[in-house]
Amino acid sequence: MKKPFLIRLSYGIALFSLLTMNACKKDDDHDHSSSTDSDKPVITMSSPSDSMMYNNGDTMYIKGTVTDNSLHELLVTVLDANDSILYSQAPVVHDLTSYAIDMSWKTQVGNHTNASIIVVAEDHNANISSDTIHVHIMP
Repeated sequence: MKKPFLIRLSYGIALFSLLTMNACKKDDDHDHSSSTDSDKPVITMSSPSDSMMYNNGDTMYIKGTVTDNSLHELLVTVLDANDSILYSQAPVVHDLTSYAIDMSWKTQVGNHTNASIIVVAEDHNANISSDTIHVHIMP
């Protein structure tokens, strides 16, 4: 049974939060927060295309950009239909204003797999945005 998108997205955000908890310790000289920043990071994905199909062993290129006034964390995850992690990367984006996502993953599945590529970005004011791309991988 396929889980609704919002539940799958909440899993991705929960995973992101667990991985990034305490990653940025604030001290008196390095406070990143700005009470006026309510803008979420902007995620623009260029690859893969939604509904793209892959054969087992193909290389999936995950490309795009993330921008914000002050990025804090970024997580790129590929989940199967059961929310198992097939691939995950958390590149260091701390204090950057722009990051080019340029990753590749050699697909490895045993069965036909509907997968979701979930990109979650957070800035220093806890503004979070996400983007999801759905693909199919054939054994």
